[in-house]
Amino acid sequence: MVDTEVIDWYYITPNTYLIEPVEHKGKHCSLVYDKFGIFYVDKKPLKLVGDTLKKLGTTYKASTDFSKRFFGKEKHKLPIVLSYDQPYAFFPLLSPYSSKNIWIAQHAIINIQKCEDSTIITLKNDYEITLPIHYPSFCTQYVCATMLLKFALKQREAIHKELGLLQIAKEKENAIIE
Repeated sequence: MVDTEVIDWYYITPNTYLIEPVEHKGKHCSLVYDKFGIFYVDKKPLKLVGDTLKKLGTTYKASTDFSKRFFGKEKHKLPIVLSYDQPYAFFPLLSPYSSKNIWIAQHAIINIQKCEDSTIITLKNDYEITLPIHYPSFCTQYVCATMLLKFALKQREAIHKELGLLQIAKEKENAIIE
């Protein structure tokens, strides 16, 4: 496994591929699979997600409310969208509040394989990880994250279009005044 020190700060970025809860040296923390390697972060996965969303100016509740608007209030294990320059989706393997939940970046997966009662995923950095979830369930969650991301991109496109129309109207107004 990983033999590094625990870092006490980290924010999820598009370089973050997977966040797994682990116990390291007697502490509950996160094992983060990142584009640049694997390391421990001195926060539980949901705390790491929440702190990142706060850094981005939102909350976990606001993120799940956005997901519920798309999926409906009865959907459980909601994927969430994080956004820096471009939005990207993370989805929980189990209940987000479960101490065993793993968060997975939808964009980081390059292959999904069925393996008896589990699922093997390959990440962009060629790490293969066996997940304790049945293949059909995993595929459903992956598809939901993909659909939510498409919805978020369409929402962003609509906002950009409205802003463009507002800019055109403002320019016409300024031309009339001059």
